[in-house]
Amino acid sequence: MTFLWISTLTSHDISAASESSEDFHSLRYRADVNSIPIQVQCSLPNPDGPCEWCSERGLECTFRRENPRKKRRNSFTLPGPSDVQNLFQRIQELEGALSRVGPTSESPRVASDYPEESTTPVHTRISFPHASTVASGREGPVFSASSLSPATFAQTPTGSYGLAAKEDPASNHRSATQWGPNWYFNGIAMSSEPGREWISKRTGQPVSWADFSIPIMQFSEASALRPSLSEAICELPDIEATREVITAFFKSSFRLAFPVLDETLFVKTIETAYEPVEGTLCSLRQVSARACVLSMLAIAPRLAMSRQISFPMDADLCAAQAYCLLLHVAEDVSLPTLQAAIILQIQRTFCTDWQGATFFQSIACRIVCALKGHMCQPSSSSSLENTSSEREARHIRTLFWLCYMLDKDISLFTGNPPLLSEIYCDLILPDNYYDHYAYLPALNLSLANNEESQANIKPHLPGDPHLCHLKEKVYRQLLSARAMRENDNQLLLNIRQLDDEIEHWRLSIPVNFRPALFVSKNTLPNATDEGIPFIIRRMSLQLDYHHLMTVIHTTVRKCTVETSDEMPDLHSVVHSSFDISLVASRSTLWCLRNLVSLIAEDAFRFVTFYSTAATMTLFLNIVIHPLDAQSRIDLELLISAANTIRNMPVRALTKIEVSHVRQLSKFVMRLVWLGTCAVTKAEREND
Repeated sequence: MTFLWISTLTSHDISAASESSEDFHSLRYRADVNSIPIQVQCSLPNPDGPCEWCSERGLECTFRRENPRKKRRNSFTLPGPSDVQNLFQRIQELEGALSRVGPTSESPRVASDYPEESTTPVHTRISFPHASTVASGREGPVFSASSLSPATFAQTPTGSYGLAAKEDPASNHRSATQWGPNWYFNGIAMSSEPGREWISKRTGQPVSWADFSIPIMQFSEASALRPSLSEAICELPDIEATREVITAFFKSSFRLAFPVLDETLFVKTIETAYEPVEGTLCSLRQVSARACVLSMLAIAPRLAMSRQISFPMDADLCAAQAYCLLLHVAEDVSLPTLQAAIILQIQRTFCTDWQGATFFQSIACRIVCALKGHMCQPSSSSSLENTSSEREARHIRTLFWLCYMLDKDISLFTGNPPLLSEIYCDLILPDNYYDHYAYLPALNLSLANNEESQANIKPHLPGDPHLCHLKEKVYRQLLSARAMRENDNQLLLNIRQLDDEIEHWRLSIPVNFRPALFVSKNTLPNATDEGIPFIIRRMSLQLDYHHLMTVIHTTVRKCTVETSDEMPDLHSVVHSSFDISLVASRSTLWCLRNLVSLIAEDAFRFVTFYSTAATMTLFLNIVIHPLDAQSRIDLELLISAANTIRNMPVRALTKIEVSHVRQLSKFVMRLVWLGTCAVTKAEREND
């Protein structure tokens, strides 16, 4: 017999757990053990006796033996009213047990705030020399959570709000939707017309798709340079400036997360790019090399050391040139072309330009497979390890892993199928891959002082390989075409199983890097004596964990469960899963605020990547539960998030990145405005 276990942890449970020494996660999973199962029919090994599962445990088998009948395909199955009533009774018993774990004098309002008192030790806030620059030099108002109450903020005229949210029509932008594939309410997709109408009805405001889109600035220079391989496109910066940037890249910790270049192999690429052109046209080999060099220069602002180079450089222009060159050599199966495509994809991903990132990803995945990077080549003898071909093969394999990880993030954000599937790829990790957990704590922001150990430093890539493998499984079980046809029981079962697997992954991470189950403003880790590479790695794992938990548990609202007299409690069970996504989203916003205070504008890629899903989750819950006390608190947290984004230092950002930061801040404030309208409308109707 197969059972579906439902996690029933609520904010009240979290608060009760915080008052005891019992681990948060053990409480959460103890809730599962004490829950009443929902039965899903299965076959019996002996038709005259109990099923094997019940027989082994000495339980009374409740399997109903009915005459077999033909099962309709894609049938929709829900638990019966008696199952739901029993489940609700067990939930009440669990809540009573949890309330006796520790003192419960705290009011429900306080308990439903952010889980301040958790089992995670409380630490002081981090203070770094450059933290004071976070809010410096920025124009425009800073919104106060206390001054902008829902009642006053909702009075903002619709007309003026619309003008503030829109850009000049003449500006070179395209809208990148932030709906994503997993935003639902009671089975209604928010990206659909009924979903838009539902939000409009709940907020009392006309809602358009633009309200949930962030304008993405395109390569404005590229449109003028695109038609042909003109001299302007092929022009490279001074070679000395290029060498300074390349030196900064190989001495930065940034290359550990994004190892797109090999120091030895790239020397040949630079030589090819800067060699004299024979005749009037560059050869295919030269165009590919120049695209690679220009794309590398486009991410120079992400390198702290490159900001002190003696040659001025326009990174946006370099990206536009590299883009145009790549269009002409996209069919070239070579290492420089592959590197150019991956770097431009990374650059577009940082700006959450999923349309652009998907374009470059399709090129990169095709080339890396053509170069056999998706297959793990057997190690050769030690005498051949230093040959150029062996080194290139190892580097292509590293680029495959980079493509594989980026591919999964794009799938979860866009809903598009992954291009690199595990069934067709060899997922054997590089030797000594996990050594970075040992050496990262001792590294500085620059690797220049660690030159003697650089030969032994292995890139750790932007994410964890095992977690990326789980991301592919999340897409397959929750977002794929097959998952769309499965009933609610199977969806809930998939969510529970994925939650279990992610928890096993979390526990496999070394303690000093392990993501916390949740964080708040009082439970952020103390990083006073930690190096920046260590902080960035630990926080990136933390953010990735919270993001995946948000993606998984927001999907529970695909269930078409109407509140009725027959099964009023199934809604509570489904809602408890969504509560986990709310905790993860709040944790994400606290982590981002802390990260900006630590590394200033270097937090750009984290803020843009993770903030939208977190803010959308909180916004949707506010619209669903506008009268809940937590909704007002979440509105204040959204306002704080908008301020964090708006006040982020921008000295090291390009013009396109600065534009994106401002648009992202406006996007969050649009969510605040609509959420506030929902609260005000509900209060007015309630009165």
